[in-house]
Amino acid sequence: MKTEIRLATAADAPAIAALYREVARLSGGLARTEDEITTDYIEGNLTAALTRGLCLIAESEGRCVGEIHACAPAPKQFAHVLGDLTVAVSPATQGQGIGRRLFEALIAHSGQRLPHIRRIELLCREGNKRGIALYESLGFVQEGRLKGRVRLPDGTVEDDLYFGLILNSKS
Repeated sequence: MKTEIRLATAADAPAIAALYREVARLSGGLARTEDEITTDYIEGNLTAALTRGLCLIAESEGRCVGEIHACAPAPKQFAHVLGDLTVAVSPATQGQGIGRRLFEALIAHSGQRLPHIRRIELLCREGNKRGIALYESLGFVQEGRLKGRVRLPDGTVEDDLYFGLILNSKS
């Protein structure tokens, strides 16, 4: 089964929404629950990524099995930063390198399509050991810890870890 990574378009919103609902329902891999994944949420993130950042999807046999997006904040002083990053991979295809390929494509496209981008930021729950290992293997560095930020479904809380990747040291 071949998986292609491509730039997303606004027409991909329904497929991205279906992916997010699947991931939220089956793996708990998103900060939002399935019922919080609304059309407005998907279209808002997609519009922001398409206008101020990047959105890529992974397709296999015509089905969206992965998505990554990030966008620059509105204030000009942060225009060199891609943040609000979310990555989702279908539970059926997790562990096959799709997440890594999405990140590698995001990093490559940032350099090619958005040469003003110098930094990519993300947050990750401290309990997401596979995610942390992936981010560190891609060169992301843990830069901070937001204590007690995430309340899990069982009521316990854990920290969110703040990671950054410097793409280019030029000012």
